Amino acid sequence: MANSTPGLERCDVLVATGPGQAVAATGVAPITLADLAQFRPIVGELVVEPDGWGVVGTPTNFYATAVTHTMDGELFDAPIEVRWTPTAYVFDYGDGTTETSDASGAAWSGTDESWTETATSHAYAERVDVTASLTVVFTAEVDAGGGWFAVPGTLPVGAPPVSVKIFEVETVLTNGDCMANPSAPGCG
Repeated sequence: MANSTPGLERCDVLVATGPGQAVAATGVAPITLADLAQFRPIVGELVVEPDGWGVVGTPTNFYATAVTHTMDGELFDAPIEVRWTPTAYVFDYGDGTTETSDASGAAWSGTDESWTETATSHAYAERVDVTASLTVVFTAEVDAGGGWFAVPGTLPVGAPPVSVKIFEVETVLTNGDCMANPSAPGCG
């Protein structure tokens, strides 16, 4: 990759200035996110509970599966490790509402938690079919054998979109079991 800074040349040598910090040696350009293009982070997926559908006015749960991970490879003919860390999540619920969170969200645990509001859930106002999407914002760190150092900037990566079907539900009071007595009041 060509260097865009006049007078600086690419090199695989960095000078450690302290734990987790490094600076480019004189005449050496620092590593950038553009240099790490071959190390595209694993974005995971957007999960919608329950199973890709929801009910008008009731929380539909969304969460991301992206996690911190490392990749091995070469950069400027030197072996390196790149550590990608998700630092923000942009949830686009498909109805014109977006939310940026530093939390990835989590699955509902058990039936007692189903349909409850979470940090990343969304309640739709009307019956609609939407396509929800997720952008995970990553930071990168590199280790070329001398310890980890941060690469300046962030990298937003989109997860595959998910179709979400929102239903409208009406409840009716009945007098007993409608399967056993279909002619009971409210069963028909």
